[in-house]
Amino acid sequence: MGCAGDVNVSPIPNVPVEVEVNLNDIDNVALKQIGGFIYVAGGVRGIIVYRLSQNEYKAYDRNCTFQSTDACAIVSFHSSGFYIEDTCCGSVFDVNGFPTGGPAEFPLKEYQVSRANDLLFITN
Repeated sequence: MGCAGDVNVSPIPNVPVEVEVNLNDIDNVALKQIGGFIYVAGGVRGIIVYRLSQNEYKAYDRNCTFQSTDACAIVSFHSSGFYIEDTCCGSVFDVNGFPTGGPAEFPLKEYQVSRANDLLFITN
C-alpha cells in the first residue's frame, strides 16, 4: 500500500507559516500592480508573494521541488518577471507554480493567501 505511489506528495517539508504583508509598506509596492512580486521570510527557504490578478495573490515556498535538500535549491523570478526558475538545476515554473521545464516534476509548495483591507495573511 505505502510503497506504490506517493507521487502527489511534495518533497518540501511542512513548516508553520504565519506571515503578514502590509500592502502599504514601501517594501511591498510591487504588489500594487498585477504581475508584481516580492520575497518575504518564512516557509522553508523564503516565500514568493505574487499578484496574479486584481483580487488574487499567490504565495510559494522558494524551495525548489527538485533535489530540495541541495543548498542551491532556491527559486526566484526570472528578470523578465514571466516565470520562476532555479538557476542551479535549471527547473522552470509558471506563475501558478507548475513545472514547465527542467528536471522538477512537482509544483512549488503553495501557501494560502487571504486579504483584509491592506493586509495579506499567508498561512498553511
